[in-house]
Formats: sequence, structure tokens, C-alpha cells
Amino acid sequence: MKQITTSLLAFCAFFALLGTTQGQVFYQQLFDGPGLPTGWTTTDPSGNGVLWERCDDPSTDCHADLGYDLFAGSDKDNGFMVLNSDGAEQLATPHQSRLNSAAIDCSGKSEVYITFEHQIGVYDYDADDNAKLFVSNNGTTWTPYQLFEGITGSTTANRFSDNPTLTFLDISSVAANQSTVYLRWEWVGNYEYWWTLDKVELTTINPAPANDLTVAGFFYPVSSYATPASQIAVDTFGFSAYITNSGTALQNNVKVYAYVLEYDATSGQLIGVIHTDSVSIPALADGVDSFLMDIPGQFVPDLPVGLYAVAYEVVADAPDEITTDNFDGDFFEVTDLLFAKENGPQTASRPASGGDYAVGNYYRMGDYDETFDKFSALGATICYAVDPPLTPGDVNVEVNLYRINDDVLEDFSNFEDDGSSMTLIATGSLDAPDNAENYDLQDVEIYDFNTAEVGTELEPNGRYILSAGYANESADAFQATNSNVNHPGISTILYIGGTWGGNYVGDPNPVIRMNLELTVATDEKPLVETALTVSPNPTSDFVNLKVKFDEPTNATVTLANIDGRVIRTENRKGMLDETVTYQTKDLAAGTYLARIATAKGTRTLKFVVQH
Repeated sequence: MKQITTSLLAFCAFFALLGTTQGQVFYQQLFDGPGLPTGWTTTDPSGNGVLWERCDDPSTDCHADLGYDLFAGSDKDNGFMVLNSDGAEQLATPHQSRLNSAAIDCSGKSEVYITFEHQIGVYDYDADDNAKLFVSNNGTTWTPYQLFEGITGSTTANRFSDNPTLTFLDISSVAANQSTVYLRWEWVGNYEYWWTLDKVELTTINPAPANDLTVAGFFYPVSSYATPASQIAVDTFGFSAYITNSGTALQNNVKVYAYVLEYDATSGQLIGVIHTDSVSIPALADGVDSFLMDIPGQFVPDLPVGLYAVAYEVVADAPDEITTDNFDGDFFEVTDLLFAKENGPQTASRPASGGDYAVGNYYRMGDYDETFDKFSALGATICYAVDPPLTPGDVNVEVNLYRINDDVLEDFSNFEDDGSSMTLIATGSLDAPDNAENYDLQDVEIYDFNTAEVGTELEPNGRYILSAGYANESADAFQATNSNVNHPGISTILYIGGTWGGNYVGDPNPVIRMNLELTVATDEKPLVETALTVSPNPTSDFVNLKVKFDEPTNATVTLANIDGRVIRTENRKGMLDETVTYQTKDLAAGTYLARIATAKGTRTLKFVVQH
């Protein structure tokens, strides 16, 4: 499974603020180094020594590599400031980290506005109350300015500000006509993420643009980041977005587009609009924040294996002056036989109360015809991290697969927290190898609870919880998670203190993936011989699957090894008379299976790869 951390802001280049011209800017600080600018200082009155530093390597962001997007400021390549709260780790008391400017002369400036680019990520301490700009004209009395709204540690979906966040503030009440003006960025926190800062400017004209619409939030309709192609159609996509008018002018004919796009891994670009729909309103007044716009159309994602994105765009009659926030969205993946809620570990966490715990992901099978398609869960892929003295090789993880009882409602409102609402159907255990490292992806086989055989058969429309449990010494381990996407509906469940419950929503997303197997070795309801032929056979570099039906037919095409383990599977619509070609040069020499499955039956043929 690919790990994609590229933001959809790559849709467009970062545009300079059109509302500010060089003639209006009378002070600029780009942190183009080396070190702190002349007269600038950084202090931490808490005594923890957590200080701001200049970053001259934008490829690393100068903070812990946790898998998040790098700072995207417009002048980042020349350096910027960063406060790495994550790197300070857990402190006995919060840090109170300050970045103090040199004195700035604002004499003769009857109006003073400040602009800067930055981004913050919090964990426990809300940015709204604890990360502020202070301005003084004497170095003694400081006026606070709030920089963030809704960036809180209480919900992981709101832990990070936009990247970058562009802040515009009127500081005239403190700075106008003053010969010595001081700026201070102050952050009170403890083991948060980081705060980056760049391109500080003072200007005499309000730089806030007249026309600036923003996609402030959106509905991500995918119940799992990665879903097998045979199961993806269970998700019917609906679309909606929250729109903010951040400009100073009324916006007419506001229109929101929703897209499903394909991602090309070779070029690293989003290509090909698979689906689009839109909704519009006559006007949106200035200052309106997070206005919900529901898009009426729906989309059934019957898609082949690949990487895709759900994206949103907002436009209006007036050209937008800051276009980078007109787009937003997130990726999802269609796989052969893998369910996952995430696209790679970013960080790790455990219940603050301590003690034994388990985390489970919710996965749902599609409405397939099991007369010719039978799926089994073979095991899980899990990930964790530890702090010394515990080592990754010391950890034992119990993996359980539960089937949700049929009487449990879709919203889990009648789910019993004692576990009686689900039935254990398979179990396994990971004893980590001595050479294991933090954030390793480790595979665990599961065994049918009744037969003790590897894997357990799943049911069409079956609902399942796949959990990773940490007990005794292993309860000090942290379950790896990812907060890139916020899934709709039921997604994750927590076991702690003897009860199941906790976080039913989809953020953060634990790295607990479910690996499936498709049984393809036999044809209980065979199709006619002409439905599938294979050539060349034997082969070395490629194999052609000639498919022929009397009428357009929806079919699943599968390649597998001789044991029935799937190598490639994809759904195809309206097949009539066509040839599908697959590369085999990377396959080991041996015998393989090619299979076509339809509502009327299946046909399976053997072919041999020789090198």
C-alpha cells in the first residue's frame, strides 16, 4: 500500500497576497538567516529551555519526522522559524516559549497591519488559548491577539491549522505612530507538535483581500482509506463542504464542486475526473464562517485497483485573490485484498489512564455473490511504538476478529459495551522479534476460533471489528495511528477498563489492517470454455486473458498463485469480447491461476510462468 502524505494543495502553486504591494510594506522579516535576525531573541520563562530555532532545511522542517506535510510557506526555501514542542517530549510543566522581535519603528504610520504565514499542530493544549501574538510599544505592557479558532487537542481532526495559515491583524491600537514596537509569538504547551513561522510583514494598508473564499472543511465519504476492489461499492459517496468567506466583500454566485479524481503515481499528479457534481447559492456575505453546502448527487465507487482522491473546489463571480484555500480533499485507495483506515503510521498513543487496552477498526464487507466469490480474513498488519526501558521486541499483541451481531444498529446506538454485541470468530498473537523497531509494520496470522485453521471465512454484508490488544508489560506500548483523514460513521472502537466503547469516529485511525484471501481454486458453477482463454502459456513477461461473452457482462478478473492467494484482482463492467493483459516478468517461476467470475458462474485456468 502506498503512503501518500502530499496535500491536495499541490493542485495550485502558492500565490503571493495580491492585497499587499511592496510600496505599502514598511517592514519585512523573512528569516533568511543564518541564526536569529539581529535584535531578535527567544526565551522560555518556564525554565524548560524549549526555544524557537531557525530552520534552513525545508526538506526536514527541522522537527520530528512524523509523516505530516512539510511547511508550505511561500518563502520556506530561504528559511523560517520553528518551535518543536514534540521534540521536547513530555515535560513536568508546560513550556512558555517566546519569539521576540527587535524594536520596529512605526512612526508616522497612522494604521499598522501585520501579516505572516505559519502553521501549528497541538495535542493537549488548545492553540486558540495558548498560542498568541503579543504586541507592545514599551516592552512592558503587552496586548494579546488571538491567532487560531477551533485548533484544539480535544478532537484530532482539528489539531492542525491550515498549511500555511495566512494571518492578517490590525494592530493599529498598539503600534500606530509608535517609534518602538515589539512583537512576541508565545506558545504554552507540553509535548504538542510544532509551530512554524515565516514572512512577517507590517503594512499601512489592510492586506485582507476583498475576494477570498475558503473550503474550510469537507465530508470525506470513504469508510476506509484502503478498500478491496471487490468491496469498495459498499461505500456510496455523498458530498458536502463548509465554505468560509474570509474576504471583505459579498460573494455572488458561490459554487462548490465535488470531484473524484485518479492519482497517477508515475507523475505524482491527480489526473482524470471520474465523477463531478456541484451546488450553488446566490450569495455569501463577508464574514460568514463554515457555511454548509450539501451537494445533491451521489457516486457509487465501482473502481479498479488504484489511488484516488475526493476533492472540493469553491468559486464565485469575482476572481479569488488567495487561490490556495479554494481547494481541499483527501486520498483513498482501492486495493486487491487489503482493508486499512490509514496510509501509514504518523504517531502513536495509548489511553492516559494506563493499564491493559485494545483498539479495534470497523470493517464491512460488500454485497457479493458467495456462490462464486468466497473471502476469508487471513490476518492483520499492526504497528506500535514504545519508550524505554521497553523495547519493540518485548511487545506481545493479541489480535482478535469479531463479527458484529445482526441486531446492532448501523449507528451502534444499541451496542453493548460488555462485548456481548459481537462474537469472537478468529484470534492470533504477535510475539515481536528481537530486532523489531518502532513503527515496523508487522503481519499476524489469525486462526478460526472453531476450526483452528489459518483464516476465517467472511460473509457478504458482514460487519467486523479487528482489534489489537496490549496487556501486562505490553500495555506500555503505544498503538500507531494516523490523522490524515476523518472517516464518516463508525470507524474505531476502544477497549479499556473492561468495557468496549470510546472513540466510534474515524480520527485518529489506528494502524490495524485486515488482509483478505479470495478462494479461486475451484469453479462450483463453471462458465463455458469460450468465456476465458489464456495465452501465451507457458509465458515469461506477460499473459493475455481473452474474455468473451454473448452480452455485456460485469465480471471480476483475478490472478492468483496455485494455492489460491490472490496476486491481482479487478472489477470490470460490461465485458463482451476483449483481451486483458497482465505483466508476469516479476512473478516467480511456477504455476498460476487466471479466473473470471460473473453472476452466472466462474471459469479458472492454469498458466505457467517460466524465466
